[in-house]
Amino acid sequence: MNTYGNFKNDKSDEYQPEVMVWGHRLREGQHWMEYLLEFLSVLAGYGYQFGRTDDYRVPARLGLKRFVFYDEYEKTQDPRDRKAVDLLRQELAKHVQANGHQPEAVLEQLRALLRSFSVIEANRSWFAKSLFPVHEELLLWEALRKGATKNVYQDQVDSLTIEQLDAGIEFLPRNFFARGGELYYLMISAGTEQSPEQRQRIGHRLRELLVERNQTLGRFAQMVNACHSTLIGEEQIVKTEPGWLPDPACSLYRQCAEDVDHLLDNRLDALESLELLAHLIGFHIIIYIYHRAHPNHNDHIHHTGRCLNQCRPELLIDIPGDEDSRVIRQISASQLLRHEQWQSHRIRTWFRSDAMAIAQHTTAEALIHALVDRAEQRVQGKRKVTPQTFQNRITQFRRQVLQLKNNTDTIIEHYSQMMYEMTERNFRQHFIPIHRRLGRAIGLIAPQRGPQPRFVLGDTLLKTLTMTVIKPFEQAISFGEFLTRLYQRYGIIIGPGEARVSKLLERAGVNEGVFARNRERLLERMKFAGLATIYSDATAMVHRA
Repeated sequence: MNTYGNFKNDKSDEYQPEVMVWGHRLREGQHWMEYLLEFLSVLAGYGYQFGRTDDYRVPARLGLKRFVFYDEYEKTQDPRDRKAVDLLRQELAKHVQANGHQPEAVLEQLRALLRSFSVIEANRSWFAKSLFPVHEELLLWEALRKGATKNVYQDQVDSLTIEQLDAGIEFLPRNFFARGGELYYLMISAGTEQSPEQRQRIGHRLRELLVERNQTLGRFAQMVNACHSTLIGEEQIVKTEPGWLPDPACSLYRQCAEDVDHLLDNRLDALESLELLAHLIGFHIIIYIYHRAHPNHNDHIHHTGRCLNQCRPELLIDIPGDEDSRVIRQISASQLLRHEQWQSHRIRTWFRSDAMAIAQHTTAEALIHALVDRAEQRVQGKRKVTPQTFQNRITQFRRQVLQLKNNTDTIIEHYSQMMYEMTERNFRQHFIPIHRRLGRAIGLIAPQRGPQPRFVLGDTLLKTLTMTVIKPFEQAISFGEFLTRLYQRYGIIIGPGEARVSKLLERAGVNEGVFARNRERLLERMKFAGLATIYSDATAMVHRA
């Protein structure tokens, strides 16, 4: 396998099949904003340089995280954390210019200011919450106090040192940051491999947004972290390395890097730039999942650029409106389900390819035993499959294939079916939901809850994609060219032109006018959003924000 990053071949049997297909790793539990936070943490840990895969170093910033988020409403109350907050506040009071006010009141106002930038809070303990990265000093790494949700700490804390108060807090288990941001860092690194100027531009622009803007907030956050470091006698640094990315020469990564480059070349303030980047990262992850799940996926086409056409997704966007939109909605909903089916099919295909590789190096007679050995390596010890279930399925597999008289193709088919069945539950629970969760968060999938989810374009995502498909020096393009670029780059279908090119118009068997009215509804939306101008001669121009 051609990979970029830290792929440990000797541990490949331990990886779930989705990790082998999509890289290390994506997981459903990750909050959509954590992709941005983790990506920026990795980038800052590398000094805003792309192309590195060695260890990166990230300040834990535990003091700031606890100062901002631990309060009387905390779901996992712990006297050690209460004591640690008190000690930190006492240290901070020495550095606060109160100007006649009580230092404690000033600290509470500053804490409320920082808390207003909270971006991840719901249903999480203080050590798993995060702030929006208005400055690099507000990038908080994941922490975990083991046993916090199960055991109530009963001992006295008055005599404990700050080190003892923090005992048991870990930074490396990766319970919330699930390496999706690391994977995105590798995507942009791979995509800029042949374009050092672009790589430097992106890194420089992100450093500007995180270091040179909002410096007052950054200085206060730094003071909090410095006071915590003084108390514990050192700065807590997390040292870790990114995972790995498959097919580093894939043209999709170059397209993603180009999108980021275009998006960051703007006159927007730092907060809006980063908000749009968060939406773009989520969108890219979804497109990446669809790209590698496409039935036309082939390991030999990624470096040629053909994969952008052969593996283009199909996203019919439902623009709500008149009765026609019901037809669009139904087709769009069926497309979303098909993308999920493609993901499942991709896993089956991977098991088939794995078995074919074994078959090339063994005789037909020995193939059954070799496949059983491989199944044991991949399944045994995994808690998702009970030993008895595994043994029953292996017995059934042996019985089926022994009657095939060394028909290699059929043996491999039975093997891939068996392996998919034994890993399907974990795959459907932890990987399949990723695109829906991300899609709903960024405004690509609606509704948030309820039946018939379909593809849509929320206002923020629409603005984001407008700034990626229109190059900075162009400023504006025709509405027709805008729709063409959306289709060519992302497989987004709005009007009859894209429906015709994609053959969707032919397959759907509906009147062209349905797509034409969908197109007009989008134009009206873009006009009211300030993204399009309609002139008297019926010409419409789309422009960057």
